[in-house]
Amino acid sequence: MAKVLTCGDLMPGCKAVIEGKDDAEVMARGVEHAKKAHGMATIPPDLANKVQAAIKEKK
Repeated sequence: MAKVLTCGDLMPGCKAVIEGKDDAEVMARGVEHAKKAHGMATIPPDLANKVQAAIKEKK
């Protein structure tokens, strides 16, 4: 089942919606998005945990 992450759930005001075939793909795409859109060189472990928790089944 496809997965989806709405960045605005974690970064208020961000309209990005990241989709992938599984959690790992969404996480990888989310890391790239965070680097490009939010200027984050690295993802702190606490934020990575929040991102993982925010990934949902695509409806």
